[in-house]
Amino acid sequence: MKPISQCVLLIDQASLWAQAYAGTYKPFQVFSLSFEPLLQGDTPEQGLRHWATNLLYYDLAIIVVSPSNLAWVRSQLHYARAYLRTPILALVKDLKPVAIQDLLDAGAADFIMDHRFATEFPIRVKILQQRLQKSVNRSQTVQEISSPVLEAHETSSLEAYTTALATRYAVHSQPFQQAKNTVIQRFEKAYIRAALVRNQGNITRAARCSQKHRRSFWELMRKHNIDAEIYRMPACPEQLSIR
Repeated sequence: MKPISQCVLLIDQASLWAQAYAGTYKPFQVFSLSFEPLLQGDTPEQGLRHWATNLLYYDLAIIVVSPSNLAWVRSQLHYARAYLRTPILALVKDLKPVAIQDLLDAGAADFIMDHRFATEFPIRVKILQQRLQKSVNRSQTVQEISSPVLEAHETSSLEAYTTALATRYAVHSQPFQQAKNTVIQRFEKAYIRAALVRNQGNITRAARCSQKHRRSFWELMRKHNIDAEIYRMPACPEQLSIR
């Protein structure tokens, strides 16, 4: 993984204040770019992931998140996570801890508070770089361990994934029941979040699409401390664009 040096700061109308953070933070260079092209008629499935290729020109993308664009950014990260190769750092302002955690679960690599950006940004980027490098090293190790198993099941991506996951837990001597519970917990949480994203925070529709009773769906939300309000997008995302 190459060192992080070139960074892009993604802003919208509500976050013009962050423009002041563009500049040089040795050895990092921060350029600013407007959200506006993403907010002009693109569906949630098309927005940020269409920029995935352009973001490859940068080593890090900093996306400004506040209550006014939280739902939109959350949806964008969800739909784009399979396409993005550039780490996303959330620059957050006036967000509750549960909302910040949700951004991390959606695909943000890390976050930093707006009032700490100027002083903490360089060291946070270095820490992020180290963490990403360790993650790459772990992935390569797991792939080497499980590759013979994956080859036997390459026609089924789901079976290959679960085989690799089970192999990883077994190699690290994690007890069977504990590993099983971990997988189930993560699946439930990811599924409920994805269903809410797809239905823009409407619990009834999300439960119906999941073929679950609304009460059962809500119980899973409560179990995993998931707030539907985070996923409720504005009716017209274009309202966030720069005029």
